[in-house]
Amino acid sequence: MHQALSTVPALTGSLETDEDALAWAAHDYGDTVHDRPTAVLRPADAADISTVIRHAGVHGLTVVPRGQGHSTGGQAQALGGIVIDMTSLAAIHEVGPDRVVVDAGVKWSDVLRATLPHGLTPPVLTDYLELTVGGTLSVGGLGGASHHHGAQTDNVISLDVVTPTGDVVTCSPSSNRAVFDAVRAGRGRNGVITRATLRLVRAPETVAWHKLHYDSISQLVADQRQLVTAGTFDYVEGQLKLREGRHVAELEAVTFIGSGAGSGDLGGLSFLEAETHTATYWEFVDRLAPGEPVLREAGLWESPHPWCNLLVPNAAVEEVLHHADSALGADLYSDFGLVLAYPLRTDRISTPLLRLPDDDLFFLIAALRYAPSASPEIVNAMQDANARLIGKTIAAGGTLYLDPL
Repeated sequence: MHQALSTVPALTGSLETDEDALAWAAHDYGDTVHDRPTAVLRPADAADISTVIRHAGVHGLTVVPRGQGHSTGGQAQALGGIVIDMTSLAAIHEVGPDRVVVDAGVKWSDVLRATLPHGLTPPVLTDYLELTVGGTLSVGGLGGASHHHGAQTDNVISLDVVTPTGDVVTCSPSSNRAVFDAVRAGRGRNGVITRATLRLVRAPETVAWHKLHYDSISQLVADQRQLVTAGTFDYVEGQLKLREGRHVAELEAVTFIGSGAGSGDLGGLSFLEAETHTATYWEFVDRLAPGEPVLREAGLWESPHPWCNLLVPNAAVEEVLHHADSALGADLYSDFGLVLAYPLRTDRISTPLLRLPDDDLFFLIAALRYAPSASPEIVNAMQDANARLIGKTIAAGGTLYLDPL
């Protein structure tokens, strides 16, 4: 035990140093970085976090908040420091006509369970809902509706934060603005978000869900550009994947019936065929939930995930996607991996710490790879492939999103 821990002032929560706690904090979804902390704080309130941050500052210890641990490069780990388990702060405090107040450890799925009975939803959701509010606000939070509404961090009304000096403050666009801008997409290094007041909009009951199939990346990208420029769909996301030995290019275009901004017009697009069905809004936003038990059964949920997330300028996206497509193979993506491509508009994103390419349009490109357990040679091959993809992106004026610190 670090000597400094013996003099931590009294806490309402707990500061844990047992083997199980340290091993837990040294593991994330990526399973490629395993930096052990000295202790794990499970706070009862913001005062506990303030106390530990002040004490750690005196003794030179790093303090890092962690939500669901879904990072892929050790971003929520603290070598020799203290990891804060934010899931112990998980209360939903208030649902109002245009906002919801929640603790940072609340999952987005639980936010929706609280707001949907009121006919309300956050305007931007990440595809996987079992992440914490504080976790995604600490990185930005991009999704298929971001071409309309920006990042999740652009839809925050106010935040309660413990600063790096241990001060507990409330911040917003009009109050403590420097803190507000420092913690949104600040990776938990510029302060710890403990509570968030989030903007809500009217939720649709149903959606029209189109899955469009393409025979070329160029046509897929051209249609994505057209859709986000025209704003004709509420959610837009492209995918490249290898299924049954076949390269597949798809576009998901979704209209929120009765409450969305899009008209849902498929006219003028270049797809080969379309599958369309109506679903409830919850079925759509929670669509990844059925896949989790499948991945767990295949042994790929707890295995390494050398993922790569990039922000690619519009001018270079076809080249980067062709490069990614050429690497699509069972050796680098297994039967479950894929490349996501979200088209986004620079003018809709205002979070200062989100480093965007210098282009009116850009794409979030995510290479999602699943490595079998105990296969370091496969992990190394995946990481090498990521390095090549990153190199192409940086050379083209792109940036890394969710990059390891």
